[in-house]
This record gives sequence, structure tokens and C-alpha cells, in this order.
Amino acid sequence: MNRREAIQRVAMLMGGTVIGASLFLEGCQRSASKDIEMLFDPKSIDFLGDLAEAILPKTTTPGAKEAGVGSEIPVLVRDCYKLEEQQVFLTGTAGIDERAKKEFGRKFQQLDKKDQTVFVDILDKEAQDYDEKKAVNELPHFFTLFKQLTLLTFFSSKLGATEVFRYVKIPGKYNGDFPYQKGDHAWAT
Repeated sequence: MNRREAIQRVAMLMGGTVIGASLFLEGCQRSASKDIEMLFDPKSIDFLGDLAEAILPKTTTPGAKEAGVGSEIPVLVRDCYKLEEQQVFLTGTAGIDERAKKEFGRKFQQLDKKDQTVFVDILDKEAQDYDEKKAVNELPHFFTLFKQLTLLTFFSSKLGATEVFRYVKIPGKYNGDFPYQKGDHAWAT
């Protein structure tokens, strides 16, 4: 077992998602695909925001679109993913509208919120099945990459850190027995 496998298995045991494993294990590198620039188009940013919003919708807390996730994802894909990962991401996201047409008869952004959620659930299940069966050195499913980036950018955003998590600008000393009430938000810092 190598380090990457160990980290992934520990994260799975802990019930978490390995957020952009290549972001943390390999660091950022500057080798962008020429095709990646199409993600910076306003229509693409809006599309990515809508897809992210289906994962993290607005409720009593802000949603992914409000947090600006759609405009942050292309930056991370361009600056931090290897060319192979960029191609998986681009190919996968480019095929979403075709897939939505096949499943629901309309493009993703034309679906109502309920159908968008159902569609995202289908993609998520497909990604989980794929990622469980793939070899360690194979690239993950595009939706796994997208979901990781959505979670990372949302919870790193100002809205995610201050309105979803509890945030203290200057934390006090460590207190391992801090009072917690069921339903309280987690801490951002």
C-alpha cells in the first residue's frame, strides 16, 4: 500500500471524501490544457454553478452558486490538475447536457430542481461504482473530481466558512470539552 492509498482508505473509514487528492498530494503545477480556457466563458461558469448548486443547494444556508463555486472550479482545474485529469474533467462536463437529454429529454440547465437533483444522484452513484472498481493508478470519474472541487471551493469560500460553519476570527485556547448541542454547525477554524 502506498501513501495515496492509505490516505484514501483512512478518509473512507472516517466517512469523509478525499477532497481533490491531487491538490494535496502533488501540489499545484502549471500545465494547462488549451481546452481548459473554455471553462472561463460566462456560460460555462453559470453551468458549473448550476451543477454545483444541485450538489449543495441553497436552504437556510447559502448554496454553491451563491458562494461563487462556478467561477473557482475552472481556476483549480487549470492550475492544479494534471493534463490527464483536466481531460477527464472537460470530457465529463461536456457530456452532461447530452446525458441529461438522454435521461430527461432536456439539457441540464433546463431541468427543474427536482430533476437536476435526481440527475446528480445518478451521476454520483455512477461515479461511486466506477471509483470502487477502478485500479489505483486509474483516473477518477469526472463527477468525483467535480464533487470534490465543489465541496472544496464551497467550504473554503467566505460564505461556506462563515455562514455554514461557525467562525471565530481569533480562536481562543484549545478546549477539547467544548459544549456542543445537537444540530450546531461545525467549526471553520
